Amino acid sequence: MSPGIPMFYDLAIILSCALPVLFLSRRIGLPPVASFILTGMLIGPYGLGLIESIDHVEAAAEIGVVLLLFIVGLELSLSSLRATPWRVYSAAVGQVVLTAFLAFAAANSVGLSVAASTVAGFVVAISSSAIVLKGLADKGELQTPLGRMVVTICIVQDLAIVPMMLAVGLLSGGDLSGQIVASKSLLVFAWAASLFIFAKWILPVLMRCLVKIQVSEAIFLFSILLLLAVGALTSVAGLSVALGAFAAGIMLSENEFSAHIYSQILPFSSLFSSLFFVSIGMLLDLQFVAMNLETVLAVALGLFLLKLIVVVGVGSSLGLSWRERLQGGAYLAQIGEFSFLLISAAVAGGLLTAREFQHLIAASSLTLALTPIVMQYAPQVAYRAHRKLTGVDEDAMPEMPQAHRPKPAVLIVGFGLNGHNVARVLREASLYYEIIEFNPQTVREARQAGELIHYGDAAQSELIKHLRVEEFDSAVIAISDPAATRKTVVAIRKLAPQTHLIVRTKYVAEVTQLERLGASLVVPEEFETSLRIFSELLAHYHLPPHIIAAQVAAVREESYGALRAAMPSISGERLARLLMQRLVEAVPISEESKARAKSLRALGFSSHDRCKIVAVLRNGAPLEGDLLDTTLEVMDLVVLYGDHAALNEGVRRVSEQV
Repeated sequence: MSPGIPMFYDLAIILSCALPVLFLSRRIGLPPVASFILTGMLIGPYGLGLIESIDHVEAAAEIGVVLLLFIVGLELSLSSLRATPWRVYSAAVGQVVLTAFLAFAAANSVGLSVAASTVAGFVVAISSSAIVLKGLADKGELQTPLGRMVVTICIVQDLAIVPMMLAVGLLSGGDLSGQIVASKSLLVFAWAASLFIFAKWILPVLMRCLVKIQVSEAIFLFSILLLLAVGALTSVAGLSVALGAFAAGIMLSENEFSAHIYSQILPFSSLFSSLFFVSIGMLLDLQFVAMNLETVLAVALGLFLLKLIVVVGVGSSLGLSWRERLQGGAYLAQIGEFSFLLISAAVAGGLLTAREFQHLIAASSLTLALTPIVMQYAPQVAYRAHRKLTGVDEDAMPEMPQAHRPKPAVLIVGFGLNGHNVARVLREASLYYEIIEFNPQTVREARQAGELIHYGDAAQSELIKHLRVEEFDSAVIAISDPAATRKTVVAIRKLAPQTHLIVRTKYVAEVTQLERLGASLVVPEEFETSLRIFSELLAHYHLPPHIIAAQVAAVREESYGALRAAMPSISGERLARLLMQRLVEAVPISEESKARAKSLRALGFSSHDRCKIVAVLRNGAPLEGDLLDTTLEVMDLVVLYGDHAALNEGVRRVSEQV
């Protein structure tokens, strides 16, 4: 029998079982990742036994982790990671060190040896980058303050695997001299430096060469080659291949072809990453869990609470709210897939007994299996816990609203970059506004700057009821958290049905849902970028401003439906007719203009030109005589008339700079 057949046999079983489980899970509200883990538990060697060996599945699952982290890297960007403050990286390092120390102390207190306790501390300190980053991407939270903290912690944890593996080797009695440690550290530094140099100076040149080939498959194949090369280089440096895939994705994230690469890789990533989640479910020994249910549950619950508490603690140094810290702690409260490398190395080195190994594997697998469900319900639980923890103390309550607000009045929800810009425009226009912000540090800074800002969560009806939200003519919701945005829209619309509600969101796909929840106008960032390009293109062809404004208004009037359907509101035939129309353009002569001190005839104009000279204005009065032979002076205004193509060329001749 061909050696490839068993893998395809296992794959057929997985897919045939995963489809009905997916369907049933969807009906009861479970996320897809949880469905795949449940499938693995059912069909694995510890379940129904439909797949007795998971060797073939694990091989495909490793590919899934690599592709999954490559996709996540594409969705992030190198500039955003560079822009992340160092205090976030410091907090991430503190999370790893503090978690490892507390887990060591807990393990040692229940009778484990120092070596076994050290391994346990390392294992507990690592979270699952694959599951957590996938969950953040699905929920649209990668670019939120919470998401950036979680991503940074995941990156630091993955990098910490190297010194942890070295320490396990030392504890196992291996030959681990200072020279070996120094060489490993040098390799990691060389890895980081070489990737930076390649991404900064070599990759852009290679991508420009690929463009000249004009074959889309070339870009895709180069991306796979880059993924493999960086993964191999990362492995040589002693890091995981998956971390190398993540680095390769980040290197390509700011390239203009990143969207094309993403669309090409995503189908393969979805298949193989689903196998990874299935393999996680197969690792859970249900018989061992049943026989040691109390112990395994106690260990899993202890791990969850320990990691939750540590993340909540380090999150306080970043100025995050209780809700964000609790939510982030729940996201990171599992044991990571790379922890299994540490466990395997510890068993091979005789640091863990068979029973300790089974407890760690069972508790780790259980936390991984429950993570998708925890991530789904963490936001709601964190909201309620935040309200309970903050109570009604003076810092948590908003300032008392003014007894009589002026008209009009605008409520700004969220005081990030967009909120600052809205406030600045309203202030310059002398319009009254108030702000709600959930970050206490931002609230303190804004109050010191003289802003009328309230601390609190606008998604809670008690807060906006206290602020008498119905007195505001308009409200602008400018927060990064998609779930919080939806909750805020519902809360405000319920209490203030007449308020004009403008909502900023990141994706066009969220427009319909937010409008259904009650938003008057939804402004998606990715749409506004497309609309700006659309407007600039029409302006380049010298369409009059009123025509451009009409087209922009038409798209907005359709609530962005035109772009969602990938059909511009201005048809190709209509655009062609507009471009064939003859228009008038007035071009001033500046100090730097090449046309200064020259005649229009010298610039290439003639009486037979499709672009006609209507007039030349000097000091506001039209000149007489043959305009083609008129010598142009600074501040003259040349009025041209013609079709778009001829007019565009005429404007270029007159306005060209020295």
